[in-house]
Amino acid sequence: MFVWSYWMTIFTSPASPSKEFYLSSSEKERYEKEFSQERQQEILRRTARDLPIYTTSASKTIRYCERCQLMKPDRAHHCSACDTCILKMDHHCPWVNNCVGFSNYKFFLLFLLYSLLYCLFVAATVLQYFIKFWTVSLLSIL
Repeated sequence: MFVWSYWMTIFTSPASPSKEFYLSSSEKERYEKEFSQERQQEILRRTARDLPIYTTSASKTIRYCERCQLMKPDRAHHCSACDTCILKMDHHCPWVNNCVGFSNYKFFLLFLLYSLLYCLFVAATVLQYFIKFWTVSLLSIL
């Protein structure tokens, strides 16, 4: 189960925002031509009125990812290691070389649980030899 959850964490792609969050080519062109942030936000508001975007930035503006060129859904963040926006991103884990997000969060938690159980099992099986080593000579055990 430990190895299975590890592999599932690695090979399950964290979900990225769907295509409906990307600006159309004409909207993107208008967005890039505007220098005023208010006008850019108006373009984003018109496009996002049918999308499930409720959370805005601290300044009450719709969040837009310049790298991915999309409107960020709630709890989506851009990962600089993966160079993509990830839904419900938790973090980029170097141990699995993948982002932990919406699609693989369950597998990551299972991986952590099985890792803990495996470490406890190893510690419990080695404990008697560790105690005997420090109290009695190890050669007398064998």
